[in-house]
Amino acid sequence: MLDLSAIAAKLDADERLKLTYRLPISSSDGSVVYETRTARLLDVSEESGLLYGRQEGEVIWVKIDEAVEVTPDAAAPSGDQ
Repeated sequence: MLDLSAIAAKLDADERLKLTYRLPISSSDGSVVYETRTARLLDVSEESGLLYGRQEGEVIWVKIDEAVEVTPDAAAPSGDQ
């Protein structure tokens, strides 16, 4: 599982990070399938176990159990802040 306090420290040090997460999507037959997406990481909440990111211009939240990994984001576009 991800260490949210370590991730928060990196964000506080102005590191640009990206979040890869699994998004549950219901299919037409009622089953749930997962799609993997990536978003720019904005913040974390250690108390609630949530990660906040920006996906297609919208702020999203991801539960820690849906997060796959957090990695450096050296290629983040400058206008996506």
